[in-house]
Amino acid sequence: MVQPDEIIRTRRKTLAIAVDSFGRLIVRAPMDCSEARIFAFLQEKENWILRKQAERKGAGIDLPPENLNGYSLFLLGKKCKIYVIPTSKVGYNSEKDVIYLPENNPKERLIKWLKNNAKRIFTSVTAQTAARMDASYKSVTVTSARGRWGSCSGDNALHYSFRLIYAPKDVIEYVAVHELAHTKHKNHSKAFWTEVEKYVPDWKIKRKWLKLHGGLMEIF
Repeated sequence: MVQPDEIIRTRRKTLAIAVDSFGRLIVRAPMDCSEARIFAFLQEKENWILRKQAERKGAGIDLPPENLNGYSLFLLGKKCKIYVIPTSKVGYNSEKDVIYLPENNPKERLIKWLKNNAKRIFTSVTAQTAARMDASYKSVTVTSARGRWGSCSGDNALHYSFRLIYAPKDVIEYVAVHELAHTKHKNHSKAFWTEVEKYVPDWKIKRKWLKLHGGLMEIF
């Protein structure tokens, strides 16, 4: 029988379950709901739970431990192993898919390195994509947003979460197309999606990747 990772009791009237981005089973139950009723409900939903857990775990996303040594991080869609070593700066071996972090403040140094590379990559991708789309934009900014991968302001300033750097290059390009399409259409109208599909015919696949890997928004 499946076991819940967390049971949250509130003043709600019904039972509800959710499998989060890391495959954890969360149960929300009324204050007076018995464990027998909870586990009977879980047994009834077992096939759905197992299917969702397999889907989430298949995404390969794990929360980073306190000690980052040995942790594997997505970078441009590929898993890179982290090693914390006696060094003065962050190093990256693209052939071996390895990131080397200094022992002094490794997490902070890694985040800074990710943001710097994200700005460089997103700026380049956006410029190239805008040229293809004949689109104009004000600027490119990298943020720490967790709620959305990218956004376009009313004055056409583009903002990307630095965590988008975890995604494959073609997914990053889709997000750029999506936000640049907003410089022409300030909504998600049929005209907007027609513009997106013109440059990313398989945009639904790219959007599905982002949804499936939503847990990456929680990494750092």
